[in-house]
Amino acid sequence: MKKLFKILTNKIAVTAFFFLLQILFTAALLILLSAISAWVYFGFSLLSLFVCLFILGKNANPGYKLAWVVPILLMPLFGGMLYISFGRTARLRRKARKRLKRVERDTNHYYNTARTRSQELSQNLRDDARKLSELMLSQGGYPAYADCTVKYYPLGEDFWHALIEDLEKAENYIFMEYFIIERGKCWNAVLDVLTRKAAAGVDVRVIYDDIGCLFTLPWHYHKKLTDAGIKTRIFNKLKPTFNIRMNNRTHRKITVIDGKTAFTGGVNLADEYINEIDRFGHWKDTAIRIEGEAAHSFSIMFLQFWLMIGNESAPIGEYLPAPKEQNTRGLVQPISSDPGKNFQLIEKGLMTMIHNADRYVYINTPYLIPDNEFVTALCLAAESGVDVRITMPHVPDKKLIFVMSRSFYPVLLKSGVKIYEYLPGFVHAKSAVCDDSIAYIGTCNLDYRSFYLHYECGAFMYDVPEIADMKADYLATLERCKQITYEDATDVTAFTKLARSLLRLFAPLM
Repeated sequence: MKKLFKILTNKIAVTAFFFLLQILFTAALLILLSAISAWVYFGFSLLSLFVCLFILGKNANPGYKLAWVVPILLMPLFGGMLYISFGRTARLRRKARKRLKRVERDTNHYYNTARTRSQELSQNLRDDARKLSELMLSQGGYPAYADCTVKYYPLGEDFWHALIEDLEKAENYIFMEYFIIERGKCWNAVLDVLTRKAAAGVDVRVIYDDIGCLFTLPWHYHKKLTDAGIKTRIFNKLKPTFNIRMNNRTHRKITVIDGKTAFTGGVNLADEYINEIDRFGHWKDTAIRIEGEAAHSFSIMFLQFWLMIGNESAPIGEYLPAPKEQNTRGLVQPISSDPGKNFQLIEKGLMTMIHNADRYVYINTPYLIPDNEFVTALCLAAESGVDVRITMPHVPDKKLIFVMSRSFYPVLLKSGVKIYEYLPGFVHAKSAVCDDSIAYIGTCNLDYRSFYLHYECGAFMYDVPEIADMKADYLATLERCKQITYEDATDVTAFTKLARSLLRLFAPLM
């Protein structure tokens, strides 16, 4: 009985119960009203029509608009209400948006000196790198930094060992923000260090996403962390209301130590990411460690969220120590994307890199559900003679998403894009290398959710020596991949073709 009570009062069960209850009540009410009066049915149909006109008039991606208009027209009784409840989820709640805007305004000046220096530094880059760097600065406000030491990790377990080692060295503060945290060997080792450091007086702060950790952490897990001396905040808490705004998640992966060292990449803090457990075969992920002033940008990113969630203010300058000379070459430009803004920063950055590519672009991504503009960029690059390669998983973690991703294969392959599937298992890496001189590594997948709905982060790198390591790792990974031919992609059953067409229609909503 006690175990049953625990299950029934679990956060997931409670949320699902109230969520389902509200859906059933609303559906029953609409059906009852429509049965009583044809005028009611007409009224809701008219509402759906106005909602369609509103969607079509929005400044949004055409694919996203079409994905909503079609089901609304097919279900005029429910469609309009469905969009009002779930479609307007491209931004956080109003109060949270206002707080984030205020925090960004209050902290913006911490970038000023680096921005001025960034404009000067970018003039020394090649034209393609300079244009990309200036775009990230002008549209996102993110500066590029010189004198940064970069370390590339080709696997999650490599990153994890380095992370533990650096956490042990923390003297002043540790900031960690992750989409998924799950108890196991990976997180338990991290937690052990965080607990000891907090007891020793280090300022330890953790942000985790409520949806990302819905199935991996208990309801009140943040209290356990708080009791251990770890300051904890939960991003965009899940609430059992019909107008739930679930789509905006922090998909970022950030660790900052003393404002001097930062980690980012695709790796979450769970055992499959370090191949401690076997989920979907061998897990291929990547990450980087940045030492130098570029860590300041990640500190500011983290603190902006921290202050927004807690609705407070703090002297961020105290967390930005004077940089130490690194005597390295190349520039590092940390960035973060915001779904509340109309400019999809990371997507546009990757598209700019692809457009300006001269010889090659090598890309890792777990999901391939890009919008039409991104598909066009890939195809044009390949058709102009650029060696465009994309590495995907062969063992999927989400089968429907995998079917949808494969639906993009034919058009890309026909244009000359080369696609590979990683035979040992699952590719979770999100990275790109171009012409030996530009690279991106971070958290952004090539799909609508990452481009338009999630908060993402990462770093563009220009003429950094470790770009050669990323390229070498990519080419070594290809040896364990199967190259997909156009015949492979099109030799499918009629049912599969139909399924792909239907799924493609709703791709922006998944």
